Amino acid sequence: MLAAPVVFAQPAPALTGETVATDNVKARLVSEVRSAAAGQTFFVALELEIRDGWHTYWRNPGDSGQATKLVWTLPPGFAAGDIQWTTPHRFELPPLVNYGYAKHAVHLVEVTAPPNLAPGGRAQLRAKASWLVCSDVCIPEGADLSLSLPTSSQPGAIDPASADLIAAARAELPIAAPAVASARVEGGQLVIALGPEWGATLAQIKDLAFFPYDDGAIEYAAPQTLTRKPDELDLAVKLGYQLPPSPIRGLLLATEQSGSESVAVPLQIAAALPAGAAAAAAAAAGPEFARAPIGAPAPAKPAGPGIGVLLLFAILGGLVLNLMPCVFPVLSIKALGLVEQAKKHPAAVRTKGLVFAAGVISSMLALAAVLLALRAGGEQIGWGFQLQSPLFVTLMAYLLFAVGLNLSGVFEVGGGLAGIGDSLTQGDSYHASFFTGVLTTLVATPCTAPFMAAAVGAALTQSPLVALAIFSALGFGLSLPYLSLSFAPWLRRALPKPGAWMDTLKQVFAFPMYGSAAWLIWVLAQQQTAILGLGAALAGAILIGLAAWSYQKSKSSGSVGRAASLATAMIAVFVAVLLPVQLARAPLIGAASAATVGSAGGALDKEAWQIYDAARVEELKAAGKPLLVNFTASWCLTCLVNERNAFGDAEVEAVFHAKGVTLMKGDWTNRDPAITKALSEFGRAGVPLYLVYNAKPGSTEPLVLPQLLSASVVRDAFAALPNRPL
Repeated sequence: MLAAPVVFAQPAPALTGETVATDNVKARLVSEVRSAAAGQTFFVALELEIRDGWHTYWRNPGDSGQATKLVWTLPPGFAAGDIQWTTPHRFELPPLVNYGYAKHAVHLVEVTAPPNLAPGGRAQLRAKASWLVCSDVCIPEGADLSLSLPTSSQPGAIDPASADLIAAARAELPIAAPAVASARVEGGQLVIALGPEWGATLAQIKDLAFFPYDDGAIEYAAPQTLTRKPDELDLAVKLGYQLPPSPIRGLLLATEQSGSESVAVPLQIAAALPAGAAAAAAAAAGPEFARAPIGAPAPAKPAGPGIGVLLLFAILGGLVLNLMPCVFPVLSIKALGLVEQAKKHPAAVRTKGLVFAAGVISSMLALAAVLLALRAGGEQIGWGFQLQSPLFVTLMAYLLFAVGLNLSGVFEVGGGLAGIGDSLTQGDSYHASFFTGVLTTLVATPCTAPFMAAAVGAALTQSPLVALAIFSALGFGLSLPYLSLSFAPWLRRALPKPGAWMDTLKQVFAFPMYGSAAWLIWVLAQQQTAILGLGAALAGAILIGLAAWSYQKSKSSGSVGRAASLATAMIAVFVAVLLPVQLARAPLIGAASAATVGSAGGALDKEAWQIYDAARVEELKAAGKPLLVNFTASWCLTCLVNERNAFGDAEVEAVFHAKGVTLMKGDWTNRDPAITKALSEFGRAGVPLYLVYNAKPGSTEPLVLPQLLSASVVRDAFAALPNRPL
């Protein structure tokens, strides 16, 4: 007999540890012992009760998935080892195969107490657990868990409440194989051989299954074929996408016949390959298999651009950002202000230019600091993250609507409200210049201009000081046109002379503000809020209009009427601001819903866009099928313009059909860590990002399309592909 049988029956749950429930999993920490003594080593288990029809993952999840993780926070002197993985189950989701656990999983970790642990106290063991739980969809979940363990003078006794649970899990841990296994490569297959040294055990083994520790060593969905020879057992499986490592490590699940029962015994093996076998396998498999062996040092990445180049890119990106549709309406206010101030003393104009730049740069730094702090805390966010908040979007819509009402003459800000709402950006004061710079930064984040993407993406991978320097350069570029007008008299002289026409121009500039406010309300309708939330935002906009009218009415009313009008204005503003707070609690429409991802606008409304799936991308890449991935968001105006003008072109649609291009959309309107991770892999911190795979014969790396697309750019990307057969 090889070993004791693996017990798959679920034990009675232990009563130690606080249970934390997520939507699909109940998690808790369970101690093997009742107390801990100085120097004692014992098991602590992470127990997961998994919702029916769902599963979590093993150390190697297979074709897709993510292993469960534990990050410990322990008292001084305590130490925790790695998870000791029990035998996984095989989940077949054709054409994929995953390894993991259904219904119940117990992950064992050895914990060692310090040698100077004092008795009579309590040790608080804390762990941050994270796992991916999947059914038809996959959801990342996690929990902060804790376990309070008494300390004692003698080694703690086994806790009977957890004894069965721990014993059952230990029985599922792989044991050392009774003899050495070997490996070889034959005809594109990895063959694991159990030789004569295994003796009589060979006759007892009825079946074998191999679970590799390292990703890519085998093709997980391929059949595993057992061949019996007089003094050897060979298990053959198709090679994966990586060169096989040596030794090949993994779990070999041996099924042994014991009387009338079959017993599954997990064996840990390290099967050595003959010298040169990996190179021979690579040569036989062809260039598409030419990758470094698992465990080999990763090839050095090419050096990225230096800090000087990144700063230049940031300045250029900020400069171009002025032309983006989400920025230009706000800058039109300051352009009007410059016309009015051109006749004034140059020193005042220069000072206000510097104050405007200070508003832009300081708000850019504040935004960057928040972003970096959240990332340091483990949040997966990127550029434009605040526009993923319905509360922020609604308040921004109110502000732009109020600015438009002021420009239209509905109300004029007087001394009583000089520091409220629209007055922050209107008038000739320094604070108006400063807060116009702040507003410019806030509405700039939906756009990611050329040059800016590389700089912002790189900034989020640099040290905080370098990152803040890059964001400062971005703010400088954004404020550069206004600074230039402030400091260059010859540019100011080119501005038209003040006159009666300016009042008309002021009213004309109101309409870009209304358009920007309407666009933000439209963003709310695109996956961010339920229908009640959208209605609340529209009602709030009406209340802002009521507040503006009431405030202006108060200026021409008597004392009683003035008080009533001001009270009406304040109540209207209060209720309008209260509404988006309720909006933030409204249920979100899933960002991955088929209804919202099924089209890109324009002519492509009838073209099916698949929901972004990293595993599906890898599958299509491996199959050599052409693929276009569109990372977008409804609050990204550049994205929407591209989708209408490029993807909505009839000739582009015809190319997609003729070439058999798979279309995939990664919608980042709401926060999505998977999309944030995908963006970061390409050095980006925001959308848009367009990736084309398998567009040229033999190509392995994706083609990154420009951020400002045209129909011809998209057509040219697929020009080298032949048309698919009719």
